[in-house]
Amino acid sequence: MIPVDKVLPFLATALDEQAMRGIFAQHFQSRDGFITNVTECAIERIKYRPGRNCLIGYRLKLRDEFNEREQRLCAGIYAAADARARYEKAMSAAHVATPNLPPVMYLSQLNMVAWAFPNERKLSALPLFADDSQLRQRLLAEVVRARWGDGWEIIESSHRVSNYFPEHSCCINVSLKLREMKSEARKTWDVIGKMRVDAAGVQTHAHMSALRQTADCDVAYARPLIYQDPYQVQWQERVHGVPLHSLLLSGDAHGQVAARVGKAIAALHRTSLPETRRATVKNLIDNLNAAHKTIASAWPNCAVALRRTVNLLIARSHSLSNALSATCHGDLHSNNILVGADQIFLVDMDDLAKGPPLADLGSFLAELIYRGCIGAKPLDAIQSLITNVIAAYRQAVPWPVADAELAWYIAGALIHERALRCLTSLKPVGRDAMDRIIATAAAIVDAGNVDQYFVPSNDTAATLSGSKIGMCHDAIIV
Repeated sequence: MIPVDKVLPFLATALDEQAMRGIFAQHFQSRDGFITNVTECAIERIKYRPGRNCLIGYRLKLRDEFNEREQRLCAGIYAAADARARYEKAMSAAHVATPNLPPVMYLSQLNMVAWAFPNERKLSALPLFADDSQLRQRLLAEVVRARWGDGWEIIESSHRVSNYFPEHSCCINVSLKLREMKSEARKTWDVIGKMRVDAAGVQTHAHMSALRQTADCDVAYARPLIYQDPYQVQWQERVHGVPLHSLLLSGDAHGQVAARVGKAIAALHRTSLPETRRATVKNLIDNLNAAHKTIASAWPNCAVALRRTVNLLIARSHSLSNALSATCHGDLHSNNILVGADQIFLVDMDDLAKGPPLADLGSFLAELIYRGCIGAKPLDAIQSLITNVIAAYRQAVPWPVADAELAWYIAGALIHERALRCLTSLKPVGRDAMDRIIATAAAIVDAGNVDQYFVPSNDTAATLSGSKIGMCHDAIIV
């Protein structure tokens, strides 16, 4: 679903991977000295702001007469005048040379400015993640000393970018071979480095250090190593487990796994962690209103549907308990849960906060329901997983888990997280799937009971949408 955006008339083209492969190939070959072939083009990340801009992370495969390599691009499309001004400003900044490509490109036919990785507008230290020598000398040597002391040295290293969110963050996985200089003993060691555009990593490092000191057999966390303030990079040891996301896709996320996950979430919520930011019901209501405004601007015919459900959630928010505040993950989804043989690991702890624990649980359950809405998981399997997660969580926490409250948080998360991200990340879901997300949120808030919520089929979604919240099919989409 790609909205027709008058400010960004070339949005659909920029999101067409095959079209962009040809456009990039033509642009690269049209410049003397920068001749190369584009064999593949994939979109890794999208951040869309309706009526303003769209930031796109591309991953290309380039081939010249000597070799083939991977190249990432951080590309933004803007209003025409803004694009030109951004390009001129970008050209005045310092750049890192990239093989066979200019560091910054202006594709005037799309009003696009594209930066060749590791060049970009905001992550100024990113070139350190692309230069093996600089990475070892300026970053990794200090990481090794922090964990193993001065007696160890790096004899071999390799790294790869595992996650790049343009203008926000970049993660690399590093595999090291170390040697103790005194005894000649050797070991291999895997670490992860995350560079952020802000200094939030220093707080994440402190939180992870505190969590590591809390002993609980139901949950585990990666070992934090060091925060390098000059580069805004936080390092941790890599933990070995299978992402729950992969198990959901393969069908191996059975009831026992779901129960373990429920216990792990409960263990985090039971942990006392001082000096964290606060997340409140008011924050969630603000998020709901902002989500309605953003979605309605792109798909006006969904405005009535969302407004009704949001209004009902706001009206019922006064009945929520405000007494309980727990340590919440803040970004709890299946890619941030790793299933090990003996432990469940929770990772990506950047958004830890004190807040309503059922908001955190509801956010995770909303993702499972979202998978049913988009057809990524059979509905009966989703229901079984949800039942097992909730049952295990209930047994593991000392506070009550009220059905109506959990239903409120699930319905809210389907709107201000799942439906909104379908738009801001322009996820490749169909119109029917978007209808089902909205219809499901309405059904859950109407039922107000965990045992009665469901993921509607196409027919049910159409009935709910038509009778209660209005269909989205007439929205202006391509």
